[in-house]
Amino acid sequence: MGIQPCCESDNNKKMLLSDENNKKINNSKIKNGKNLNSNNRLIKESNDNILKSSNELGNNIPSFEHLNDQELGVKSQSSSSQSSNKNNNLPPPIKSSINTIKSNNELGPRETSINSKQNPLYSSTVSNQFKGMENTNLLYRCIKEFEAHEDKISSLIELSSGYIATGSYDCTIKIWNLNTQECIKTIQESGNILCLLEFEPNRLLCGTNENSIQLWDINNPFNQSLFSFQGHLLWVNCLVKCDSNYFASCSNDSDIRIWDWQEKKSVNVLRGHTNCVLTMIILSNGNLCSGGADSLIKIWDWTNGNCVCTLEGHKKWVKCVYQLSNGLILSGSDDKSIKIWENDKLLNELNGHLKSVRCFCQLSDNLFASASFDKTIKIWDINTMSLFQTLEGHKSNVIGIILHSSGNLISCSNDHTIRIWRNK
Repeated sequence: MGIQPCCESDNNKKMLLSDENNKKINNSKIKNGKNLNSNNRLIKESNDNILKSSNELGNNIPSFEHLNDQELGVKSQSSSSQSSNKNNNLPPPIKSSINTIKSNNELGPRETSINSKQNPLYSSTVSNQFKGMENTNLLYRCIKEFEAHEDKISSLIELSSGYIATGSYDCTIKIWNLNTQECIKTIQESGNILCLLEFEPNRLLCGTNENSIQLWDINNPFNQSLFSFQGHLLWVNCLVKCDSNYFASCSNDSDIRIWDWQEKKSVNVLRGHTNCVLTMIILSNGNLCSGGADSLIKIWDWTNGNCVCTLEGHKKWVKCVYQLSNGLILSGSDDKSIKIWENDKLLNELNGHLKSVRCFCQLSDNLFASASFDKTIKIWDINTMSLFQTLEGHKSNVIGIILHSSGNLISCSNDHTIRIWRNK
C-alpha cells in the first residue's frame, strides 16, 4: 500500500514532463512554421523587388530589336523563326523551261535571318534552300557605310584607276577612294547627274536633266567641262560605250543616239521605242539592247540603226537590262519581276522584290545580284534560278550596284549613302 502512492507520483511526474516536452515541440513547430512563412514572405518580396527593378531597367534601356529593325535593318530572331516555320510549304526550284518563283508576299518569307553581333552594319537573310551555308565565303556582309552626297545618288561606276565615281541630284560628280572612303575630287555641274560613263581613262561623260551630255577631264583642276554633246530634247538617262570610237545615249525623248567620239557629233538615231528609253547595254555580239517606259526590250544593230528584235513580256517600265557571262539577258521592271531571256525567248521569271527592280551585276559564275526600290539587294543562284541571299540596310531605293575590282560589292542609294559589302 505504501508503494502505490509513490508509483502514482512518478507516473504523474512523467506525464507532466511529457506534457512539457509536447508543448516545447509544438512551440518549436509553431516557431519554425512562422519562420518558414517569414522566409517565404521575404523571398516573395525579394522576387517582387527584382521584377520591379527589371521592369524599371527595361523601360530605361532602348530596344535593341527596334534599333536592328529601324536603324540597322537587322531582322529579329523571332521573325527569323516565323520565317523558318513558314518555309515548309515552299515550291521546289524551277525545273521547267518557263516558270515563276512566287514572291515572298504571296507565299510568306522564304528566308532565314542571319545577324552579325560583331558588325551592326551587316544584315542579310539566306534562302532556306541554302541554309547551313551561313559561315561560307559566299555570303556578303556590309563592312562600310558612308554618306556620299547631299541628295539622291543616281549613278555609280568604277573608273580605270580603281576609284569609283558617283553622280547625284545635288548636281555633283564625286570621285572616291574606297580604301579610305575619301572624296578625292568633286565636279560641280549645273544640272542633276543622271548617268556616268568613262569612255577613256580620266575622260568622264555624264548625262543630265538639262538634255545634254558633258565631257569632263577628271585630272583637270578647273571646274569646266571639255565639251557638251547636244541633240537630245529631254533628259539623258543612260550612256554606253559601243566600241573604241562610238558611244550611245538614250533619253526621255524616246531616241537612242550614236555619237562619234573623235568628231564629237551624233551620227545616227535609233527610233522604235514609243516612250522614254531608260536603260541600255552592249551585248557580247556587239548589238545594243535597250529597255523603256513602253515596257519593251529592243535589240539593235547600232551600226545601221536596224531593230533586230523586240522582247515583250513586262507589264510596266523596263528599268534595267544586263547580260550574264553565259549569254542570258536579264531585265528588271517596275512590275517587280526579273525576266531571263535567251536570244528572243523568255526562259524564266524571278519574283522576290517588292518594288521596282533597278539594276543588276554578276558576282560570280553562279551568282548575280539585283537591286530594287524596296531598299534591298537580292543575290540569286544562276544554276537553280532561285533566291540565295537578301542584303538589307539601305533606308531608301537602291539605285546602283557594281562588283568592284577588289571583289567587293558596292551599292548606292537614294538615302545618299554608299555601302561596301564583302564576302570574305
